[in-house]
Amino acid sequence: MAVSKEAHNLVLSFADDELCIGQNHSWWIAIGPFLEEDLAFTSIAQDELGHARALYSLLTDDIDHLAYGRKYSEYRSAHLAEFLCHDWSSALVRHVLHDMAEQIRWSALINSSWTELGDTAERALAEENFHIQHGLSLLRRLLSSDEGHKRLEPVVLELVPHGREYFVDCDLGLVDNGVLTMSMADQEQMWIDQVTETFNEFNISVDISQEAQGMGRSGIRSNDFATLHDEMVAVIQIDPKAKW
Repeated sequence: MAVSKEAHNLVLSFADDELCIGQNHSWWIAIGPFLEEDLAFTSIAQDELGHARALYSLLTDDIDHLAYGRKYSEYRSAHLAEFLCHDWSSALVRHVLHDMAEQIRWSALINSSWTELGDTAERALAEENFHIQHGLSLLRRLLSSDEGHKRLEPVVLELVPHGREYFVDCDLGLVDNGVLTMSMADQEQMWIDQVTETFNEFNISVDISQEAQGMGRSGIRSNDFATLHDEMVAVIQIDPKAKW
């Protein structure tokens, strides 16, 4: 099928989000707080990078260039995906917020009229269900303790507002032509409802009233992106012939 600009940008945004999250999760390999989390984050990082590759492959045959060879301003990743989150509290909360959004976003692509995209979504969603179960299970256990609640609440309040940027892409015509089965506005509201319900359970009142600015989608990178990108391209800089 002919791919519209809106559909192209939707998939590129999603792929960039997955690339950044996969790279960020991989930072925790061998330094997770305990063995089970070390293994879980390693597995999830591999899944997210695989999702990114699958999405990029829908847009180009030169996946390495699209993933690693663009100017910073040409990336469309949300800032929440770019944040380094090199402390465990931030990494865990971002993991949950991202995967809540990801589960909704993949679900909205199931049975897409863009057949290859729908097939990719179906495969990815099966893995996403594990990701969100893992993140929510650990988050709830920690928030149930006084110490865990004390450490996590300020991180939740800081990061939650950034999550709305996942849903700022233009979906003009994408529901009508079947590329999406749910509008971006409806996806966003579903995410807000899920996040609010999750944290209300632990008496954490999150403020998601401020409209997302979409800076990442418009080419403005977060302060963490340069460091993250350096990590992404480290292998290619050593061996320019290396392939993903």
